[in-house]
Amino acid sequence: MMPKMNGFDVCKTVKREWGLKQVFIIILTAKGQEYDKEKGKEVGADRYITKPLNPDEIMENAVSILGIELE
Repeated sequence: MMPKMNGFDVCKTVKREWGLKQVFIIILTAKGQEYDKEKGKEVGADRYITKPLNPDEIMENAVSILGIELE
């Protein structure tokens, strides 16, 4: 939980108000309900990951996002 603005507001500001659609945003949150996931999509989040974190999932996302291959 962030002070003043929440993650949805930050994402919406970056993507829509500032027009930075090329910025890749991952929402990392404890809020795992379907409503929250849909809201993340609505505001432009590229990925939505819920806690508790799975290290393998984080690595898979990083590899996919960065377009790298692991040996």
